[in-house]
Amino acid sequence: MNLIIDIGNFRTKIAAFEDDKLIELLAIEDAPIDSIQQFIEKYKPEYSILSSVVINDEGIVRLLNQSTSFTQLSAQTPVPIKNKYDTPTTLGTDRLSAVCGAKCLYENSNVLVINGGTCVTYELLTAKNEYLGGGISPGLNMRFSALNTFTDKLPLISFDNEFDNLIGTSTQSSILTGVQNGLIAELEGIISRYEKQFEDLAVVLCGGDSKFFDSRLKNSIFAPKVNWQPNLVLYGLNAILKYQYA
Repeated sequence: MNLIIDIGNFRTKIAAFEDDKLIELLAIEDAPIDSIQQFIEKYKPEYSILSSVVINDEGIVRLLNQSTSFTQLSAQTPVPIKNKYDTPTTLGTDRLSAVCGAKCLYENSNVLVINGGTCVTYELLTAKNEYLGGGISPGLNMRFSALNTFTDKLPLISFDNEFDNLIGTSTQSSILTGVQNGLIAELEGIISRYEKQFEDLAVVLCGGDSKFFDSRLKNSIFAPKVNWQPNLVLYGLNAILKYQYA
């Protein structure tokens, strides 16, 4: 049994895996150490891995070291892909994990991974199992926040999953159409440019806002090629953990 922990900017995911099968998943926003302890007591995992984009809690690391064979994901951790990134020490562990998850789904294929969270990241894994890099763009909430922060009069609003108009008829609806349709147009444009460079490209969506992207892209020409995998990072972390003990 493997224990997988992914600490993001606003949320922590804790998962138990039996080989390649996800057994249980818990997503929380508060301090996760008590929940981790409960997973350990319930499943008695032999191995564990921690990925964090924030400052790590020494108590969590100590608990995992005491209870399991523990791996803390870093730039030095062996992974089941060839990392061609020029600055691997600056590569976010969430980005690396998502790419390793894509490898599990698409062996020997060109894959574009789009992770929609605080930022929107684009990652390219080639059919030769080489991670080449990608791009980082502001996410939905960051774009809404920027309009409010850097102007005097524009209000701070949140994305509206039901809003689907092209033309805004008020300040609020103009912000919604500008941000939401603008980001979808970015996604479609980026996918199109990658398709021109890489044959038979598969596209995988993950991250907190990925369902929003998925529902919009399903109405586009990319629908047959887009695969929504909200837990892709967890599957990638599990693959990395298994690689340590293969």
